Amino acid sequence: MRYKLLLIILVLSAHSAWSQGLKVLIKEKKQGKRLVLVAENKTKDTLNVFLMVNAEGYRRSASKPVIKNIPPLSEVPMITLIEISGVESRYTFDLVVNEKENSLSFSYDAPERDIERVMTGKIVIFTADGCSKCEVLSEKLNENRVQHRIIDIEQDAVLYSQFMSFIERKLTSETKIKFPVIWNRDDVIFGYDSLEEMVYRLSR
Repeated sequence: MRYKLLLIILVLSAHSAWSQGLKVLIKEKKQGKRLVLVAENKTKDTLNVFLMVNAEGYRRSASKPVIKNIPPLSEVPMITLIEISGVESRYTFDLVVNEKENSLSFSYDAPERDIERVMTGKIVIFTADGCSKCEVLSEKLNENRVQHRIIDIEQDAVLYSQFMSFIERKLTSETKIKFPVIWNRDDVIFGYDSLEEMVYRLSR
C-alpha cells in the first residue's frame, strides 16, 4: 500500500532508514553529536519532498517545514539535529512526496494567497488513515450543524504540505504534530483530549 505520509516515532540508532512508497528513503548520517537526516530519491524522476520533524533531546529541532526537490537517484541533506548530552533522543517526522510536475512551488510567501482562500474564516480538519478522533469530531460537528471541511492528507498531500508551510510561523520546537490537525478560522490546533470541549471551541 502506498502512503503519501509517514508519521513514525523513533528511538534513534546509528544508521537506520525508512521508505515512503519505496520512492524516498529518509536516512540518518551520524557525525559525532550531529544527526543529519538525508532524503534519498530511489526513482528516475525528480521528486518534491516535504519533511517536518519534531525532536526531543536535541539542541535544534526542525520546527519549520523543509521542502526540497530531490534529483533522480540522488541524496540531499534535509535537516541537522544536534544531540544534548545525557538526554534520551527521539523524533517524529512528517514526510510527503509528490511528483515534481504535480507539485506546487513551495516558498513561505508564494502559496499563501491560495491557502488563505481555502482557510480564512473556515474550519478545516485534516484527517489521516486510521484517525478515529478525526471521524468522531466530524460527526459531532455535523450533529451540531457546525460547517467544516474535511481534507484527507492521503488524497490531497499537496494542499496539506502547503498548509504546513503556511502555518510555519506558528510552529515552535515544542510543537507536536497530532491528528486531527484542525484549522479553526485563524489558528491551528493539533489533536484534542476532550471531544466536548473541542466541539464547543469550534462552535463559538
